[in-house]
Amino acid sequence: MTNSNNTKNLLEEAKILKNREKYEEALKILETLYENYPNSKEIKSTLIDTLFDYGGYLNDYYTMGYEKAKQLFERITILSPKDYRAHYNLGIAYFNLGQMDNAKNSFEKALTIKPDYKYCFYNLGLIYEDLEQYEEALNYYEQALEIDSNFTYALTARSQVRQKLDDLKHKNMSN
Repeated sequence: MTNSNNTKNLLEEAKILKNREKYEEALKILETLYENYPNSKEIKSTLIDTLFDYGGYLNDYYTMGYEKAKQLFERITILSPKDYRAHYNLGIAYFNLGQMDNAKNSFEKALTIKPDYKYCFYNLGLIYEDLEQYEEALNYYEQALEIDSNFTYALTARSQVRQKLDDLKHKNMSN
């Protein structure tokens, strides 16, 4: 069997493993292939797709593999520094780990690449809301809604922050 056929077979095996959610095994093959063929667009693309799938799986509330997810998304930002989704998902992992400064930086980086990514604005709003900086949170929710006026999460969050601001105002007036 030629080296080319072996490479194709390994790539196909990695894809099958990925589809079966055997991510660790798939990544082992793909990282080795990428190391040997760094100019192969198909290998790089499959590696990135697998990293995204595995990272998304780990970054879930039920799985809670946030530290490993962070490492996977960091790997994607090295492979593809202009991939806004990698920076966004890295921000989610940092957020889930309670590393708000890092999360903020990742969301802001994603916005430098894709300035109309409403989810980044929404998540920045969540960070500021968590820090009880409600005016700043409101500002980010408004920016998300400028992009998509029907963005349900931002609509709900904006309403809740407005209520918190009203409650604070009333509380301060009665003191």
